[in-house]
Amino acid sequence: MRFTVGKKIGVGFFAIGLFLIVTFGITLSVLKDAEKTLQTSINNNKNYTEVGQPSVDELIDLKFNITNSLKYIQHITYNDTRSDALERTQLNQILVYLLPQNLQVLDSLKNKWNDNEENIKSLKKIIKYVDSTTKVYYKEIGNVLTGFESYEDGILLFEAQTQYELIIEPLLQEVGIDVHKLLTSKNGELELQKSINSASFEETNYRFTLLFWGILIAGLLLLIGTLIIATLTTISITKPVQELKTFLIALGKGIIPDQHITPSNDEIGEMAVAMNNLVDGLEQTTTFANEVGKSNFNHPYKPLSENDQLGHALLVMKDELAESERVLEHKVIERTQEVVRQKEEIEHQSEKLEELYTDITASIRYAKRLQDSILPQHRYIKSLLPESFVLFKPKDIVSGDFYWVQESGSKVLFSALDCTGHGVPGAFMSLIGANALSTIVVENGINKPSIILDELNRLSNEALNKSTEGNEVRDGMDAALCSFDRTTNKLEYSGANNPLYLIRNNEVIQIKADKFAIASFEPNSYNYTNHEIDIQKGDVVYLFSDGYPDQFGGERGKKFLYKKFRELLIEIKEKPMVEQKSILNTRFENWRGIHEQVDDVLVLGVKF
Repeated sequence: MRFTVGKKIGVGFFAIGLFLIVTFGITLSVLKDAEKTLQTSINNNKNYTEVGQPSVDELIDLKFNITNSLKYIQHITYNDTRSDALERTQLNQILVYLLPQNLQVLDSLKNKWNDNEENIKSLKKIIKYVDSTTKVYYKEIGNVLTGFESYEDGILLFEAQTQYELIIEPLLQEVGIDVHKLLTSKNGELELQKSINSASFEETNYRFTLLFWGILIAGLLLLIGTLIIATLTTISITKPVQELKTFLIALGKGIIPDQHITPSNDEIGEMAVAMNNLVDGLEQTTTFANEVGKSNFNHPYKPLSENDQLGHALLVMKDELAESERVLEHKVIERTQEVVRQKEEIEHQSEKLEELYTDITASIRYAKRLQDSILPQHRYIKSLLPESFVLFKPKDIVSGDFYWVQESGSKVLFSALDCTGHGVPGAFMSLIGANALSTIVVENGINKPSIILDELNRLSNEALNKSTEGNEVRDGMDAALCSFDRTTNKLEYSGANNPLYLIRNNEVIQIKADKFAIASFEPNSYNYTNHEIDIQKGDVVYLFSDGYPDQFGGERGKKFLYKKFRELLIEIKEKPMVEQKSILNTRFENWRGIHEQVDDVLVLGVKF
């Protein structure tokens, strides 16, 4: 009868089992006592971490948010809205999100407070006062002082400041006092809970120290017994197991051993025989797989047995790979022919697109030459307006913006116009506008700006709306037109959507335009307003389209805006006109940066 590995291990485990039963009995008695102490400590610590400490943290956060909200409301109430955009955003964040969140968390925690009703009543009062403060702020201040104009309204400002001083500030100060009292109370409770937890943890540590030494002694006894048993059993098992381990490690790395294991007279010996058979099968399978990989589908291969699933699967794979290779070769030939045909078609279409692009670009450049021919020459402008400049930056090759200068008797007429759109559509509109202006002034002898714009509206309507009913064109123009009488020093201005900026004594005087575009209404249904201005020496007049102030740029990709445009004009007003043009252009490009130019840009400046 063989003393098999199972019997050897069984005797060893029986002895170890006796040691485990004794160790378990010793440990169990100590563990039960330690468990009671640990559960008490856990419950105390849970109340501290889930109720006490979160309550104090939320009260501190609530006190901080109340202090900040009072500071921001005071700033918004007593300061111009142009400087409090960040404060409004932060205050809204506190009132709408942070304070309600603080109060919601405290409201949920109060149900777990194990103290008197005074603290709960104090919390309810705080919630009520914070809600009242928020409603008063949005009703009396936040929704009243909304813009620059509201701060200039003395009545609105007085009402807002009164509401702040009489209601909001007292409420928030009283809330702050209540929060401080409640925080002091909860801090005292937290310190008491901390001392209780500390004592409980010390007791738990003592119990577990006893448990540790008990387990350590039992473990040492178990270790000594296990080592003795393991030494006896290892002597008869280690060598054949080590041989099997070496073979398995090699197979795990993809290495097929070049020798066999000598089998012993036990279960490990049977495993050694199975390992030797596995190595032989892997050698045969590897050789067959290599030959199939080389497309040698006729290489002989025989499965290890009728139940050898891998072997039969390899034979099926061989047949499928042979068929797949034949089909793939046929598909490759067909795909190659298709790719060649598609490549030739793409090259043909690319040539057509290149020819079309070249023709369109040439046409647009010729249109630019036509548009340039209608614009006044630089020398002609300087002869009529010696101290002047024109900053003209089309978005595309051709532009929807254009400028116009014409002499009529003792008067010099000059204008900046912005047609609908930009590029080719805008350029066609500019040709219509320039031709109409020449007809009105040169041929008809009209030199009053308001009448010129009325006539320009009539001629533009006739030019754009000659199609059948229902298909009228609704494009138009914005314009700022001036007439300067050199004998009387009078300047007349009329505008369609585009204003006139007059800088005098370090101040921008804005002459507002009529709010309807040229060609946007039936002739004689409206008339443009004529403005007269007595020009003083040193006055500077600017006409412009909306391209400059509407340009996106800067660090945040925002519009330049008219306010910043006016500030820039005041900054450069004393400089020569040529230098003004250079500064405007440089400032525009620096602002635009990596952003695309969004519209045509036109600025016309005249100094008297």
